[in-house]
Amino acid sequence: MSDALESLNGLIVPLTEQGLLLPNVAVAELVSFRITRDVPGAPDWFLGWTRWREQQVPLVDPYRLLGQTPDNSGRQPRTLIMNAIGGREGVHFIGMRVWSIPRSRKVLRGEINEVDGSELGEPAPYISQSVQLADEAECLIIPDLEAIELALEQAGLLRG
Repeated sequence: MSDALESLNGLIVPLTEQGLLLPNVAVAELVSFRITRDVPGAPDWFLGWTRWREQQVPLVDPYRLLGQTPDNSGRQPRTLIMNAIGGREGVHFIGMRVWSIPRSRKVLRGEINEVDGSELGEPAPYISQSVQLADEAECLIIPDLEAIELALEQAGLLRG
């Protein structure tokens, strides 16, 4: 079997309670945090729009989306620019405010275990799966990026 099927190059994005596990291909860039346009009346998890590479990118708060305690560490936030995967008109990238620098991690097929969501409390609608890696102390969340895109669309936050 090929190495591509046996491993995944990923990023672990630390959050206050459970970090995120993202495949490298989902992430375009980590940039400085900046909101260029607010949207009055938007859901609390939507922070506004940020400008990246000459385009407007919707910016979301993963803490509110995933039901976690906000980061109050006083560190400087950053924006994780992710590739949109749903093929929706008006969204090619999604920004996510993060407070820590993601770290690279090669995940091997045999070292990832699914964690029952009921052990972690109420399941959030934007979580695809919770997992435990063999050498990681905490459980990690694999976010449902397509559900996040759909939520942006249903809230009327995407331009067609």
